[in-house]
Amino acid sequence: MKKCRLITVYDPLCGWCYGFGPVLNQLHASYADRLDFDILSGGMITGSAVGPLSNMAAFISKAYPAVESATGIKFGQGFLNRLKDGGAIFSSLEPANVLSVMKDLFPEDSIAASHEIQELIYSEGIDPVNYEAYLPIFRKRGAADKLVLERLSSAETSQQSVLEFAQVNQWGIRGFPACIIETPAGKLYGISNGFLPLADLELKVQPFLVPEHP
Repeated sequence: MKKCRLITVYDPLCGWCYGFGPVLNQLHASYADRLDFDILSGGMITGSAVGPLSNMAAFISKAYPAVESATGIKFGQGFLNRLKDGGAIFSSLEPANVLSVMKDLFPEDSIAASHEIQELIYSEGIDPVNYEAYLPIFRKRGAADKLVLERLSSAETSQQSVLEFAQVNQWGIRGFPACIIETPAGKLYGISNGFLPLADLELKVQPFLVPEHP
């Protein structure tokens, strides 16, 4: 029996998506045999919005405690230090490229990797545009640094990410995270927009799960 597909639209720089990562990981662990999973990057910070963290530090400083309170996630000291110095460049394309390469090389790990990318940014405090800072998540899966860096910096990878941004925009999704169900017949159903706790998300996906094996 063909399975429905849960498409999560997130952005690597979205704080609420960071809080949603553990929820998505738990859902994937519970239902991967009854539901296919995919994740797309939304392109939250592109074009003229790209710039130093200092440009949005005041907003983030007020917003991140609310994310922590609602989701239980913690923003690490590495990121909080970055927030004070403001020097990191915030751009969605480079971390989206990391996810694109991960989906190509290790598609079965794309859900887990999407959160690992955010842990590096929002816990460790890496500069999001520094490709070398993402190498640990590829190394632990056995990928060679040279191959990964070549793929990350290729025009084909950026094109793949930009096409995802365009698809998300075409769907009219402006807020992240958002979850969409695609049926085997190709019909799309938006089931959530914004952070949801696991129990609430489970209720949303229940009607779309293939039956359990007896």
